[in-house]
Amino acid sequence: MRKIILIIGILLAPLWIIGLSTRMAFSEWFIEYEYSKKDFPKDRWGLPDNIRKELAKIGLEAVLSDKGLEKFRNAKLPNGKKAFRKKEIKHMEDVKNFLKYFFPVVYISFVVWFGIYFFLKQIRWKLLLISGAFTTFLIVFAGLFAYFNYELAFAIFHDYLFGKYTWRFRWTDTLLRIYPMKFWYDGTFFVIGLSLLISVTLYLLGLLLKNVYEKV
Repeated sequence: MRKIILIIGILLAPLWIIGLSTRMAFSEWFIEYEYSKKDFPKDRWGLPDNIRKELAKIGLEAVLSDKGLEKFRNAKLPNGKKAFRKKEIKHMEDVKNFLKYFFPVVYISFVVWFGIYFFLKQIRWKLLLISGAFTTFLIVFAGLFAYFNYELAFAIFHDYLFGKYTWRFRWTDTLLRIYPMKFWYDGTFFVIGLSLLISVTLYLLGLLLKNVYEKV
């Protein structure tokens, strides 16, 4: 019985580790950070960064709440035109519908994992050690793939979640202007880096706890 519960905990680890790291990136501070970089791409059609940044924050709100999505629908450019086409709005609806299930599942998986940790008592170190090692392996594999062919990784991810055509936009569409590829590249490697940090920390804590139990 304990072995089955241990395996469940190990399988849940990548979900909550990567999920919580992703949630950290879905924050206004990350938008501020990206736009503060000197090498962050300028808009090729001259839209000022302060306007792009505000629209990016509205986009963030759109995928996190119904109120935010309504604000996104009604957003306007400085010339008075609507900022986003119907296709852009539909994509953000799709993202919101995914996240409204994804993030709660992440939170539940973390709570369950933590409950398993306390349940396992004398073999808690195994949960820490193997969860950390397993998640590290997955992250390194995904990270290397993304590093060597980011555009392909990006396309595979979006095709799988949203279909082949719903997320592909014109270069003139506002979504691509406020969220250039560098934004997603940096966001991806922020999530990978934070997830790796958490995973390695779990692994090291597992080793430490194992040594403690062996000495008792």
